[in-house]
Amino acid sequence: MARSLAVADRVISRQTSSGTGFYRYGTAVAPEDAGTEDGYGDCFVGDATDCQTDGAPWAGTCPSQNHGSGHLWPVLSGERAEHLVALRQTGAAAALFDEMARTASGVGLIPEQAWEDADLAASPDGTPPECASIGFTNGKAAGSASPLTWSAAQFTRLAAALRAGRITEQPPDTVARYLTHTQLGTTITLTAPADRSVVGATTTVTGSTDPGSTVDVTAINLDADGGSTSATTTAAADGTFSVALAVPPGAASITAVATTPSGATGFTQRTVVRDVPPGTLLFEASDPNGDDYGPGTYAYPTSSNFVAGAYDLQTFQVFDSGPDTVTFRVRTRDLTPTFGSPLGAQLVDVYVANPGGGPASTAASFPQRNYAIDGGSAWNRLIEVQGFGQRFIDASGATVGSVQISANDITRFITFSVSKAALGGTPASGWGFTVVLTGQDGFSPDQARGFTPQAQEFQFGVCTAAAEAAGNPICAVNPSLVPKALDVLTPAGVDQVNELNPIGHDPATNPVTIAGVKIP
Repeated sequence: MARSLAVADRVISRQTSSGTGFYRYGTAVAPEDAGTEDGYGDCFVGDATDCQTDGAPWAGTCPSQNHGSGHLWPVLSGERAEHLVALRQTGAAAALFDEMARTASGVGLIPEQAWEDADLAASPDGTPPECASIGFTNGKAAGSASPLTWSAAQFTRLAAALRAGRITEQPPDTVARYLTHTQLGTTITLTAPADRSVVGATTTVTGSTDPGSTVDVTAINLDADGGSTSATTTAAADGTFSVALAVPPGAASITAVATTPSGATGFTQRTVVRDVPPGTLLFEASDPNGDDYGPGTYAYPTSSNFVAGAYDLQTFQVFDSGPDTVTFRVRTRDLTPTFGSPLGAQLVDVYVANPGGGPASTAASFPQRNYAIDGGSAWNRLIEVQGFGQRFIDASGATVGSVQISANDITRFITFSVSKAALGGTPASGWGFTVVLTGQDGFSPDQARGFTPQAQEFQFGVCTAAAEAAGNPICAVNPSLVPKALDVLTPAGVDQVNELNPIGHDPATNPVTIAGVKIP
């Protein structure tokens, strides 16, 4: 930690007229660009952010809604000062205390954030309030909570520590274990279950440690309620141990802790998944591996963020998951978390056709998708899921409900649930589903990643180099007109390559049409 301070100062600290401040997060870029773009703070357009109006509140209906720059947090100056008090550098700590006080909007009113950029005048009268800047001064309070409870509490703690010349608030058990005494350590290894494996309701945890050690094993759910199970055993004379452990449904972290007879401790961890179907299976369909190329020519973007198999649809399932909910699952060949989300690369559309569900449509989710739904699969509801958004609409485009979404990169299932009432009932014989998998892109009007003739870093290619060299006529199609569909679930007798072939199709007058599958 001590060696990391130089990095912290370079990346997250910033000088203002009030003194030194610290960001919650930082970007390791040139000093003049250093900052944090966590979206939680009044807009400063000069930062590497997509907010559009200087000083606009980070939340509102202004174009910068929920997008901001993020600014300095005085509470962090107080934490850094306590570290200096512990080092007996009270002069430097007192300087940070004074600098915290200077950020206040009143006596002792320490704010959540302080403005580190150039002074910004208040917006003129008449500016819509959701876009209006209240005006900011370098080193003073930004448009955030002031006082913020934990900033004020940190300010008070630091005052007490400076008066006493020592840290006055420390958890006694932690101090006793790690400072007053030297904690003894031991080692423990696991041989089963394998890390990132799928297990059943009970798994056998095996491994080795010091003979006679007590081994406590827990499994904690990582998906939902944090439910946990535990088991205890004693290592044999040769140090080996084996214990049966119940595993909560979903992803779970297994932690094994060994405590020797002399009190030394050690631990190790594994992540496993207990894949429990979310209800009664109503319908299941599989899709061939390796057909994640649209009409046979598409290529993934070249950035390493796009992992082979990310757009290869393998399985589609529909479950009756209770009295009020229907759950869908889509499995891909790879579901590596991307762009900070468990399904950050993927965008899944499920067009639901309920024979008795009222008005229907053959339109795609957005016109820019460059395809239509076959008339025999006209939909009443569209469920669209991605790592950074969702849509659940009827044929008129009206929102009918929300979607609960999760994903697991071990099982490779994207799971999403909707209300039965909003869906129009429980899927039954005759219901149809048109499933389309493509790439997510939050900067595109239709939220789908676009195409260029050949793949670029963040754009799909209409053709691979091999397809272009072979003179495939698809390679000559305007990239803005090809269907945005990497893989689709086809009914019996329908070939995806032919179905998605854009030759001879105009999205406006004669679009590519995609047919769905039906519950028998």
